[in-house]
Amino acid sequence: MTTIIDRPRARAAPPGGDRPALRNRWRPEAVVLSLGIASLPMLMPAGLPPGPGNTGLPDLMLVVLTVTTLLWAGTRKVPVRWPFLLPTLLTIIAGGIAAYVNQAGLLTLAKDLFVLFWGVCVANLSRDPGLLRVAFRSFIGFGTFYAIVMIVGFVLGIDAMSGKQPDGMRAMFTFGDANYASNWFICVFFLVRATRTPRTPGRRYAVLGILLAAELLTGSNGGLLSLLVALVLGHLFRLFREGRAYRAIATGCLAGLVAGGGLVVVTTVDVQPYLDRVSSLHPVLRDSIGRTTGESTESRSTVFATTAGMIAEQPHPWGIGPGETRNAMMARQETYIREAHNDYIASTLERGFLGGVALVALVFALLLNCTRIARRGALTGEYARIVPRPEMFGALVAVFLISGMFYETLHYRHGWAIFGLIAALHLFGRRGAGERAGGGR
Repeated sequence: MTTIIDRPRARAAPPGGDRPALRNRWRPEAVVLSLGIASLPMLMPAGLPPGPGNTGLPDLMLVVLTVTTLLWAGTRKVPVRWPFLLPTLLTIIAGGIAAYVNQAGLLTLAKDLFVLFWGVCVANLSRDPGLLRVAFRSFIGFGTFYAIVMIVGFVLGIDAMSGKQPDGMRAMFTFGDANYASNWFICVFFLVRATRTPRTPGRRYAVLGILLAAELLTGSNGGLLSLLVALVLGHLFRLFREGRAYRAIATGCLAGLVAGGGLVVVTTVDVQPYLDRVSSLHPVLRDSIGRTTGESTESRSTVFATTAGMIAEQPHPWGIGPGETRNAMMARQETYIREAHNDYIASTLERGFLGGVALVALVFALLLNCTRIARRGALTGEYARIVPRPEMFGALVAVFLISGMFYETLHYRHGWAIFGLIAALHLFGRRGAGERAGGGR
């Protein structure tokens, strides 16, 4: 497709440097993009309940952001790209078939489609390096500010600031779910590492420490596990990118040996007395490490066994309908009724065989994009300056893959916004990608 490319902005870089000139940081699309990212955690601000259909401020801002994106693309006469088109289209088709066959789940399907627009809007606006920089700075700036607010509220005992659970010590901030909050802070953590923002090492380590402290206050064991694994993977990816493959292989083997040894110890030794001792040190430890065994583990095992049985007993391959796991459990009169809490099971159970294929296609597309942008010299000068360590996005995707075994992360709005950043780097940031995409920066 032939398009008119917005060349003047791409040439605005000062002589002797690749840094793109952002002539007016307050232009409307930059302001809306920044406010949209700032709204992502505001699902239950100050403990207020969500709106109809679990809607919130981020959904209102998405409407504004979508209109702004279309106007921005129209004035510049560039095509609006839909990243991850095949897997998302398969997901919609699978959900539509399941909803039609079961006459249930249409509202959930509509909400899922709506959430996808975070990726579409962020990816298209981020074809402009100046707006890409605004997106990263908004994620990091607001993410760090929210972490400070949550930590201060937790220390001072102000539940409206920390979002502390009424029946425990886990902090949820304004997400209404501690695991959701944990994933947000981990994502911002890796965005800091990918962009090396702030540029001063001391300030950057301070930001990373704040984000890590906020994540620990959420008490999410699944989040902590995904963080630890992603940290190791991020280090390995960096070694591979720098051409130190032998060291990466040796480090990976060592990490695998340590993880395997730890798993053997946990499965063969009674660690409960040690966990009880650690949990007694502080209520936060009680509600995090203290939940690794006992009721929490048993409840997840029960849900897993129940949903796995429901998959095996399906009368047709189309699934039970988007978001219908809880209703199906109630109809079966199960003793423990919850959502699937697992992206892999939920996709197959609710959207059938096609839903499972769609999830595999999405994971493949994400990993392929991350691999391509992480190659040495893959990004153009202006994008490489904004994201000096693109291999961190591979570690960030690993966070979602691991967390997806414990929570349904594909419903996270900020997740799709970050997938949009990955898509923007892949579609517009790689050398020659702008010309192949039918539009430049």
